Amino acid sequence: MTQRPFGYFCSGFLALGLVPMTAVIIPLYALSIGASPGQVGIIMAMRSLLPFLIAIPGGAMMDRYGVRFMVTRLSLACAVLALIYPFTSTFWELVLLQLVFGLCQSFCWIGVQTGIGKTYRGDPIVTSHLGFWSMGGTFAGPFMIGFVWDYFGATASFVVTAIWCLSLMILARQLSEETASAGTRSESKRKAYGGDYLAAFALLRDPIVFYIISCSAVRLGAVALQTSFLPVYLSDLNFAASQIGILIGVSAISSACSSFLHGVLVKWWTPERILGVFILGALVAVSSISFSQSYAVLLVLNIVMGMAIGVTQPAMFSVLGARISKETQGLIVGLRTSLNRLATFLIPLGAGLTAEILGIQASFVVVGLVLFCAMSLTLIRAKFR
Repeated sequence: MTQRPFGYFCSGFLALGLVPMTAVIIPLYALSIGASPGQVGIIMAMRSLLPFLIAIPGGAMMDRYGVRFMVTRLSLACAVLALIYPFTSTFWELVLLQLVFGLCQSFCWIGVQTGIGKTYRGDPIVTSHLGFWSMGGTFAGPFMIGFVWDYFGATASFVVTAIWCLSLMILARQLSEETASAGTRSESKRKAYGGDYLAAFALLRDPIVFYIISCSAVRLGAVALQTSFLPVYLSDLNFAASQIGILIGVSAISSACSSFLHGVLVKWWTPERILGVFILGALVAVSSISFSQSYAVLLVLNIVMGMAIGVTQPAMFSVLGARISKETQGLIVGLRTSLNRLATFLIPLGAGLTAEILGIQASFVVVGLVLFCAMSLTLIRAKFR
């Protein structure tokens, strides 16, 4: 590998790994200050609200101003915000922090995807490696932060998170700085955000784009259910934070390793079929979590889910990277992120409401069935055989 893709791989490792890191410590921190399961659901949902609303113009900004410019500044903002968490003591303070932190973290990951799409145009080898490294970050992050929480406490956990973000800022200086022309940037400013949204949603007319973005939203909905409520469920079963981190981390390393299966499976199946089959498999696994209190069984279910999730990521990168022009890579990533964040905003809210009414165990089954139905309808509409 050349130096340039390695910089993207390392940046993807840190940018995506930041999500499950905070998914371990923020629910635990919220519970420690007296939040209810329903409030935890709201807190975790807030990280997705602003990315849902403005990911499309955010992706367009990556096209205009360059990936390096945007990611270095946003990762620095994440580091500063991480250091504020230990000083919060109320539900509303956590909600506000999650709004801003979720936006900055999400845009960092948008930047990495945009840069690699522009530079490598859906190269399956590069996208498989990006899938491996980025999912590897989702293993290392929660694995490490769970032990930090158990042995050094909440404050140390957020300090380590800040260091993680500063490392991303340093690595992001190696990313490309390809920008739109000055004329295009001026024109975009005059249009404000309206033109970005119109252009992005026009891309949904392409059946492949619509299918992949729908699959992506359901896929992230399953991940949101796992990361938002698995820590709460395991905490109720009296498992330690380190055990929770290991469980989420093992799921992530399974995703990282299985990302290379995409290159094998495309010899027999289309990427569209791979997405449909493996997303359904992930939904079955996450819905089954509440049927067991055995750590070993939960470990197996999370490994199965991780493998299913990991296969789908390079498939999406490859198809969209090859089908979308360089000039709109950021825009399409923004569109996909916006709809993903809608899913990751609604799922914790729905799971939290279900948990308040029926209990935490029921939330996995009910929300999992809703997502399974949504995916089934997507497959029926697509009519892939």
